[in-house]
Amino acid sequence: MTRPANNVLPLGRNRLFQSSDLDEARAVVARKFCDHRLDRASRSGSFDAVHNRAEGQVTSLNYIQYGADVEIEPGELGSFYLIQIPLTGQARINNSAGYVDTGPGLGSVLNPHRHTSMRWREGCSQLLLQINAQQLNRVAERLVGRDLSGPVTFQTSVDQQCSNVGEWVSRLRTCFTLAEKDAIYAKGNLHTQALVEEQLIEGFLLCQPSNVSGLLSEDVEKAKNVHVRRAIQYIHYNFGETITVGEIAEVLQISPRSLQLGFKAELGLTPMQYLREKRLREARHALATSPDSDTIGDISERCGFGHFGRFSVEYKRRFGESPHETRRN
Repeated sequence: MTRPANNVLPLGRNRLFQSSDLDEARAVVARKFCDHRLDRASRSGSFDAVHNRAEGQVTSLNYIQYGADVEIEPGELGSFYLIQIPLTGQARINNSAGYVDTGPGLGSVLNPHRHTSMRWREGCSQLLLQINAQQLNRVAERLVGRDLSGPVTFQTSVDQQCSNVGEWVSRLRTCFTLAEKDAIYAKGNLHTQALVEEQLIEGFLLCQPSNVSGLLSEDVEKAKNVHVRRAIQYIHYNFGETITVGEIAEVLQISPRSLQLGFKAELGLTPMQYLREKRLREARHALATSPDSDTIGDISERCGFGHFGRFSVEYKRRFGESPHETRRN
């Protein structure tokens, strides 16, 4: 397997360490990530670890390679999510959701609240984006428009064949290139750095499947009309209440007709159609994540549906399955 020479490795100017000592490698990586078990999985190949790193405010860019076949078991990461994009070689990842065999084109994301074990095959090298868990969940709550009942949990495999995921990985690679030139992830403009990190986090939340994918929406960001943006935010915060077009228009101090026309022009929906879609997505999320003590009737009422029978009909029409079927799955 051909690997780039050290002088052209990603973040080559940001060398954290290079070592052929397994214990040293384990200790240095642990200081930046978390305590973990690191052992050779076979005696073939020479152990040679490299870790390059550029630190931001709530994220860090990392390049790690192992020359030997190694087993890594950090358990629960705790304070951060870790997105891994292989450049060379293969790795087998288990983030408590079954094994995923990764390699160039198929990466992984580790959820901090789930147990992780990995095997990096000889010659594996990866780009890693470390994201502060509290910050990622704060961004998710802002996008959703309310507090979440639990942490964001991503699908483990990061498939770059999906166009949106592939575009996000390209942006991540660009960040590595810019960091190598000290344009970002360096001492300097903190405002620019904050924007870069926010865009990386938002972009990943919007492209990578997770337990909140059904709730996340770019509608607020897409809407150019300030009144439509404010109306969407109002709906997100009050979807469980009885809301009328007249009430929203009164809050925004515009006419109901202007509000209707604005929604049609921006989203192709009426305000009430948008509200119904928001309620259905919230109900689907709640059915999948709420404890059994929350009845389907309770959830439908909490999401703003006053009539259970109508809710069931609309839910099946929208998602192709009944609320009971979602709950069983």
